[in-house]
Order: sequence, then structure tokens, then C-alpha cells
Amino acid sequence: MAITNGAFKGLITPRSILQYNLTKGVTDFSQLKQFDYFKKGYPFLVVLSMPDFLRDLCEQDESINLLVQNYIHILENDFRGIDNIDNIIGESIGDITNGARTAQIINKTVKQSNTSFSMTYMERVGSLLTKVNELLLTGADDGDVHVKTYHGLIDAYKFGNLVTASGADPGPHREVWTLLYFTTNDTMTGIERAILISNAQCTTADFTSLYDGQKGDIQYAELSMPWNGFLIYNNMVNLAAEKILYAMRNPKNLTGSRIIVNSSNYNYAALGSIDLGTGVDINASWTGEAAAGSSVGGPVNADRVTDSTTKTGSAGIAVSGDGSYAATVASMDGKEHYINT
Repeated sequence: MAITNGAFKGLITPRSILQYNLTKGVTDFSQLKQFDYFKKGYPFLVVLSMPDFLRDLCEQDESINLLVQNYIHILENDFRGIDNIDNIIGESIGDITNGARTAQIINKTVKQSNTSFSMTYMERVGSLLTKVNELLLTGADDGDVHVKTYHGLIDAYKFGNLVTASGADPGPHREVWTLLYFTTNDTMTGIERAILISNAQCTTADFTSLYDGQKGDIQYAELSMPWNGFLIYNNMVNLAAEKILYAMRNPKNLTGSRIIVNSSNYNYAALGSIDLGTGVDINASWTGEAAAGSSVGGPVNADRVTDSTTKTGSAGIAVSGDGSYAATVASMDGKEHYINT
């Protein structure tokens, strides 16, 4: 009977290198399997849920809805990475001593309960990211009077006839994001590590980086957005991340959430401006019948995103295409993705 029932489920299984000498003595560089080094640089972020009071505001105001939907789209699709992920640390809580000499052993393992981390983005014209962060901060606590207002939702429920979940039951649980962060291998088909970030809140609406300036000092504005959150990592988080990654990488996924990795046959939007003449199909062979197994005369882009495809991405509510991504996401236990919420 297995005691653990499997360790590190959902993560890539390391290749066994027991049969190699590695760098001890003569190194056999002709056997490259022994140098399967970890490669960084493939991080992803998925928004699983948004603050309830922000969602209720979106339902009341289309201009806010447009801001928030674009904010989420940028969080996911313009994501570069996270700084300041905490380590698991072993500590000693006391000494073992005979009065002359002392030994220490690890008898306490520390996981950071709440952590501060940052994510870097380029701000858009109209201060899109900063406006949403300002909405969140000032709605949870008006900086002039330090009262929770949710920008009118609470009063509209108490003294009016507008019924919203956040207006009826305000509190910290209405003010946080849930995010899923994961890193993959260089094929983007395996999870190296997944972290569920609950109770996530961006702590700053960055006016300094945007609005400080001198005449003639022209530059793009890069925002380092500081967040607080509670980090969770276990087998269930890994398996959820693996499921989402496979859905995003699935060639049958025809939504804007798909990760397209083959640039050789990508149908760039600018190709649509080429006038080939009436009746000419860009996907048709220009050289006659293609030989078996040959790419000549085949489709220009088997991976292309067509006009009929929903391009709102995983931040959008509507999902079209063949339904593979929508079906996969909808089947997830616990509604792990924002589309389901």
C-alpha cells in the first residue's frame, strides 16, 4: 500500500541519470541526457477570480467593465513574471549541547504565510492598470474618510433598491483576487511548479512612475505592481495548473486563450491586406497537388486564428470556436478559471 499516493503530482518527473558518471572523472559529452538542466523563463499567470465588488461594479457600469476586462487580459497575456517568491526554510529552534560543544538540527520548517511580490507591466495610454488599482484601493477604503464604500454599492443596497452580493455583505472576502502562477518547461507542455495565490491584492496605484516628469524626458512608463497574497502549493494546485496548460496548448483550442508556439506557419494579420484576386484561395496550392508528406502547397497556417475566432481571450466571458477550451475549462472541478466564475 502506497503511503504518499504519489508525490509532486502534475509536475514534470525528472529524468533518471543514475547510469551516467556526470562530471566525475571523464565526462561523456556524447550522452547529453545527463545534462538535462533546468531552464527558466516560461512563466504564466491565470486569473481565477476577481474581487466581488469589482464584478458588481462592472455589471452596473460599462466603462468600468471595459477597464476591468482589459486589466485582466493584460495581467494574463502581457505577463512577464513574478519577483520575490518565498523559499521553504528549515530552522533550528534550539541547540543540542554537552556544555562544551553544540550541534543543531532542523526541527522547524517555515513556509511564508503571506508574502509581498511584484509583477512588472507596461502601462497603457489612458492609465488603464493604474485606474483599476485606484478603483480597488479607494473602494475598499476611501482615503479621505477611511470608510468602505465600494463606490456606492453599499449605500445603494442599504438605502436604495440595488441588490448586489458585495453591497449586501461587504468585507475583505469581497476585495481579493485569486491567481494561479505556474512555470513550464521549454516545450510548454509540462509544469515545473504551480502556486495558487489567494487573497491577492495590488497594494499601490502608482502615480509616481506615471505622473512625475520633466519636459523633454520622453519615455514609456513601466509599472512594478506590488501585491500581497497567500501562497499555496500542493498536488491539487499542480494538477489544476496542468489541466489549464493542456487546454491552452491544445491545437483544437480556437479561442484567443490558446498559446500558439509555431511561428513558421502563423497567419499574421497583415497578410489579410494582400489582394490575390477574385477566387484565389491563399490556403490553396500554388504549385499543384502537394506530394505525400510534403508541406509544399499545403495550408498556409494550420495554427492560424481565423476571423470567426473569439479574440477576447481567457479574460472574456464569451468563448467560441469548436468548444474544446470552453469544455475543458467548464469541466474543471471547483471552477478553477475566471471564465467559469
